[in-house]
Amino acid sequence: MYKSVGAFVLGLSLLTPVAVLNAQDHPDHVEKAHQWNDNENGAWHQYLKEHHKKDHDWAKANKREQADYWKWRDQHRDAH
Repeated sequence: MYKSVGAFVLGLSLLTPVAVLNAQDHPDHVEKAHQWNDNENGAWHQYLKEHHKKDHDWAKANKREQADYWKWRDQHRDAH
């Protein structure tokens, strides 16, 4: 019985790093993979229009909205 518990604990400890990596906040990862520049401004306003959102500057967007934009942008590379 103790061998079974030991094997279970060992297996769990080996899976913990994988679970931690998967639990990381994805919007931060997306944000680090992209950089804002002047070319993005037109694409940002296109994104807002397509998603029926009130027009506003990138700086006023919250992190979730910015992450959603970058996901959209990855799928629309030639939008602008």
